[in-house]
Amino acid sequence: MKTYPGATGARLPRWLLPDHWPMQGDQPQLATLHFHSDGLQFAPDSGPHADYLPLNGALVLPALIEPHAHLDKTFTIQRSPAQQPGLLAAITAMHQDRVHWSREDLQRRIQQALLWAVESGVGLLRTHVDWFTTAAPLAWQVIGEMQHPLCRIERVALAPLSFFANPDDAQHIATQVAASGPGALLGGFIHSSNWDAQAFSNLLEAAEQHQLDIDLHIDEELNPEAQGMRWLANTLQRHPFSGQITCSHSCALSQQEDALQILDRLAELRVTLIALPLTNLLLQDAVPGRTPRQRGLTLVKEAQTRGIPLLLGADNVQDAFCPLGSYDPLDTLFSGVLSLQLGAAFDEASQLICRAEAFYRNDMVIFPHADTASWPLRQRQRYRLKQGVRYGEATNDA
Repeated sequence: MKTYPGATGARLPRWLLPDHWPMQGDQPQLATLHFHSDGLQFAPDSGPHADYLPLNGALVLPALIEPHAHLDKTFTIQRSPAQQPGLLAAITAMHQDRVHWSREDLQRRIQQALLWAVESGVGLLRTHVDWFTTAAPLAWQVIGEMQHPLCRIERVALAPLSFFANPDDAQHIATQVAASGPGALLGGFIHSSNWDAQAFSNLLEAAEQHQLDIDLHIDEELNPEAQGMRWLANTLQRHPFSGQITCSHSCALSQQEDALQILDRLAELRVTLIALPLTNLLLQDAVPGRTPRQRGLTLVKEAQTRGIPLLLGADNVQDAFCPLGSYDPLDTLFSGVLSLQLGAAFDEASQLICRAEAFYRNDMVIFPHADTASWPLRQRQRYRLKQGVRYGEATNDA
């Protein structure tokens, strides 16, 4: 397998370029990339280089991120569809489907999902795993055994908030997550239907004691009285948390009068937000026979203006929560660009599905026939360039 020392003619997104990068008309000048064992350097294109891969103006992004998936639930829609619209009906359907979750069933579905993600250019995939007993579920074990040379997998223990009501139970769950090794995070489903401030405190304390990062399903509802994000912002100001905290969903912010004040506090604390446009557009404000009145998404633009780290995730893929769905972050981005009325998809919004760190580690996705006007639509053809080695040219037909 050939290893390239660099590449020429790369069209990089404006958000990745340094200030004062030269322009050609209204477009940034193409770049030459130099791959090194300790990282990457790039500069304005200076013509052909011997042995460098010619990209000829192809669009280039860092390897993509899927920051919020549910590999344990995926590809179950045919056998367990939701009987009514909305979040609670989907939860009921998935509880019923769990009787099918043998090791073989989980492996088959998860491997299919991982293949789809890798073919789409995903280099990091974080999956939430339902945790409905005090012991680690089978899916946690199966996903922990999954490996792929082009994609790192992280696991989040997704337990209902009530599981943390007892401090000893909270510690027991956190102990098992910590023993799972790198890439394991503590999570929780926090909703008005199970709100318990003491249980939330126990969750944070258990994570702190075991040095675990946290990723929460929080305020996935349109109830302006939802307490999760509000309580978290206030609590962290008094009791800082040493690890990283990610808040997924946070739909209720769109309905709360004090939402901007909550975001101001979260910006100081560097809490990451993840918006899930595909699934939340489908599940929020879902009333049979009525067109939804509300978008059901968190305050993405307001978070951006405050410098809050932000990503878009797919959430559920072909299960009771989202019968469609995709492990291609470009599909997620397209949904987000329309529903959130975001700016230029490639030059601005693309930073919501990747991080610069992967680029500087020589891990990137090349779109050989793409143009910024139509991207991300009609851009299925792509390949990965990692450490100077080219991997495939996927069409994402998995």
